[in-house]
Amino acid sequence: MRRFKISVDGVSYDVTVEELEADGQRLPTMDQPMPKASADAGVGNPPPPPRMPTAAPAVKTHPGNVVSPLAGTVIEVKVTAGQLVKQGDPLLILEAMKMESVVVAPTEGRVQNISVSAGQPVQEGHVLLSLV
Repeated sequence: MRRFKISVDGVSYDVTVEELEADGQRLPTMDQPMPKASADAGVGNPPPPPRMPTAAPAVKTHPGNVVSPLAGTVIEVKVTAGQLVKQGDPLLILEAMKMESVVVAPTEGRVQNISVSAGQPVQEGHVLLSLV
């Protein structure tokens, strides 16, 4: 314990200061150098941002209907009517807020009807195409 006299706004105070330890180590004082942080301590190095998924899963409402998982604009239709697709095959690309999302086939099937075209805005839940 150390005693000090301090003055705040013209009022003097006698204070007693207790020296503490952190994690079993004595904290540095003004007459001791600060310990250097190691590079692997992570201080000042925020974790990288999470990776964005490359494909937005298509949402099905009625059997065969593939609907938009988000509101956006159709950038490219990658399939044609009558084309056979496998589960996970890209069907079309949507753009929302300057980010592109690939809508993939939820199941395998044949493209029966395409309800949208490139440049068309769509809302979440809008039927994009149907598979049979």
